[in-house]
Amino acid sequence: MSTPRAQRKNHRSLGLAAVGLATALAVTACGPSDGSDKDGKSGASKAADEAPKNLKLGQPGPVQEITSYKKTGKFSITPTKVALGKTEDLKELDDPKKYKDKKIAWVYVKAKHVGGPDIKEAKPMSDVGAETDAGAPATRFIVIGALASTPKDCNILNGAKELGGTDIWKKGEQRTVCEPYLIPATAKVKSVTYSQGFYKEPIKWAVR
Repeated sequence: MSTPRAQRKNHRSLGLAAVGLATALAVTACGPSDGSDKDGKSGASKAADEAPKNLKLGQPGPVQEITSYKKTGKFSITPTKVALGKTEDLKELDDPKKYKDKKIAWVYVKAKHVGGPDIKEAKPMSDVGAETDAGAPATRFIVIGALASTPKDCNILNGAKELGGTDIWKKGEQRTVCEPYLIPATAKVKSVTYSQGFYKEPIKWAVR
């Protein structure tokens, strides 16, 4: 026969065991049982943050957000080709010292507005870059107007339909945009890149 004191002791032990079990269950329920890490990101979320691998020209990258005039739209970005110019193309700029041993690489990108509101003067090329087989990044080439050597199918105005008017990208609208980059005269473009910000690896498309 147990005494009242012993019964109280047993009840206390059972109560502590119940509290311990409840705490363990709570920790299990809140813990990373779904494959998330200590920062609370699931494996799927972490994968989504990483730049996709082995993309080639013509393959769309992950949808990107572009903000202009306080509105943000979602855009599909697909580099389609790279056209290399010649060193003599830069002679018309009459600055042989500045452009010595340089040539132009024209990078073409197909951009499509796939989500969100209409965007005024969206600039899908703002985060586009290129890397050369020489190991150095290409330099964005700011040109006022067009050079005599500008390819006929190259639109260097972000695909704007007209000059002087308000350029609006509507949802579902697709344009092919082209911009020039300076690279060493003996180099080729190895990949087209798209910057995803300071903390994320850029997306890369291999140029065959």
